[in-house]
Amino acid sequence: MFNLFKKKVLTRKEQTEKFLKKKGVKINYNLPHIESDEDTTIRSPKDIAQRVTVLAVTNLVAFSAMTGDQAIEYLKRYDLWNYVTPDEIEFLNDPTDEKKNQESWKCEGIWTLLWALNVIDDLGFPNEMCDLNTIPIEHYPIKPDEDPNLFINAAKTSRAKKEILDANDLYYRLDWTCVDARINGYELKAVNPGVVYERHYALNWLINYMNQEWDDISCDT
Repeated sequence: MFNLFKKKVLTRKEQTEKFLKKKGVKINYNLPHIESDEDTTIRSPKDIAQRVTVLAVTNLVAFSAMTGDQAIEYLKRYDLWNYVTPDEIEFLNDPTDEKKNQESWKCEGIWTLLWALNVIDDLGFPNEMCDLNTIPIEHYPIKPDEDPNLFINAAKTSRAKKEILDANDLYYRLDWTCVDARINGYELKAVNPGVVYERHYALNWLINYMNQEWDDISCDT
């Protein structure tokens, strides 16, 4: 017999809102649904691996573990220069302290893309910055004296589309909360706005949001 009292299946939006309510995060229930699974094409594992490898190199420059010139030489030596974006080229050519500080936040993008490649098990809640040092060196894109293309070519699979879209929906709604807090001048204790933004940025790239490339990703809320 058909069960008239069958439990309602929550939409992705409703599931996210339920989760955020438990976390005590302010919610905008009027935010629309994100793109459906059917309307979304996730970047290929190889594309993700190429992007995270370049980010890993620029991250070394951001933390002064490599000079801009050394990074450029490295990327050209391993035929990765074509995957470096115009903004990254500008940074590597002139890595000022201000630019390094800004670029250092891209560690959250590295964390997110490695999560998408199943290198990291749990993306985690964005209440604090990630720690890339917790990733075993054998699973990191850049290793001493090893061709990074080995990492790239080994990337054959990524997380299910549903998992990536669930994460994107969460960070889309969290990003609204961060923007609302900034506009209305209240302190956010549950999340780190910088972490939220950078992860939302990477997730939007992963789902091909508005077909935008890395330098041009928008995090609309």
